[in-house]
Amino acid sequence: MKETWTSRGVFWFTVVTVFFSFCLIGLGGLVTSKEAGLTVHDWPTSLGNHMFLLPFDLWVGRDNWGVFLEHSHRLLASIVGLLTAGLTSWFWIREAKGVTRIIALVGTVIPLGLLGVRTEEMFVIMAIAAVLMIVFSAYKILKNRNAKRWWATMAYSMVIVQGVLGGYRVLVHYVDLRPNLANQIGIFHGTLAQVFLIVLALIALFSSNWWRKARVASNPNEQVPRVVRAHFLYATILVLLQLVIGATMRHQHNGLAVWDFPKAHGQWWPSTDASSMKKYSAERSELSELKDKQKETDYLNPRRDEIEPKQVTLHMVHRLIAVLIFGLVFGTIMLARKKLGGGHLLTKLALF
Repeated sequence: MKETWTSRGVFWFTVVTVFFSFCLIGLGGLVTSKEAGLTVHDWPTSLGNHMFLLPFDLWVGRDNWGVFLEHSHRLLASIVGLLTAGLTSWFWIREAKGVTRIIALVGTVIPLGLLGVRTEEMFVIMAIAAVLMIVFSAYKILKNRNAKRWWATMAYSMVIVQGVLGGYRVLVHYVDLRPNLANQIGIFHGTLAQVFLIVLALIALFSSNWWRKARVASNPNEQVPRVVRAHFLYATILVLLQLVIGATMRHQHNGLAVWDFPKAHGQWWPSTDASSMKKYSAERSELSELKDKQKETDYLNPRRDEIEPKQVTLHMVHRLIAVLIFGLVFGTIMLARKKLGGGHLLTKLALF
């Protein structure tokens, strides 16, 4: 199937959107690692200013590293939102006709116009409407998986929900004074980011010339066997599950309930009885105090509360799934090489 100029353009535009989204997730991870997510304590404003008009001296400076990270995260999120809106409009222009196309374009542009209102209530209304649109888009995709305009609409709706979740987390923490709920929102915020990236990557795949050729391939040697596709799917699901568990650990500050490796508290699977928990907590307190005396970063855990059994169990499940992922990916490499050959694109991607 011949690739047209328009097809190449939409493909590379999608790839650029995927790239910026990947950078956004990376920056979000850095914000969480540096605990800078709440340094800008208001939303949808930033330090009392319009987000796009924050004075430069409040954003960049030696003492404003946390503000720089969080505000950069907000700005990059806005760029990703605009790119996704542009991508959605492009697909509707390509695939729809007449009145349907006009209605879809207006529906894409309206949220961008409402961004200028920048009130909490307006963002919440937009998020609710976006959730409904995600569900409707999924329904349309189930009816016609080749309709890329609905894949793009789903991604655009996700990025709206994602932005509101990020901002609402700030309000819940500082205005409502409910940090535990803020952490729960953070877990969902981090998870939705991964799903959003997957959806964008699928759109890029579906827009590629390789995919179009593969779908019309009549030679069995050009088609990917179901067993190979299943292994890629299972590996993706397992990686996503690992990311969800990782987000839960990070936002609940449970990541360092165990701090030795490859063993855990000197055991391959640590005990979680009451006496063991007291012992682990005491050891962490001693190590934390030692680091404090050395005036170094408390890399063990900024929290001083008692370690709970569920924290240790979650940490160990995180490690276990990492081993399973390694085994499944290795098996996928070997299977792809056997079924498709070492020179096939999927074999190379699996190896990568």
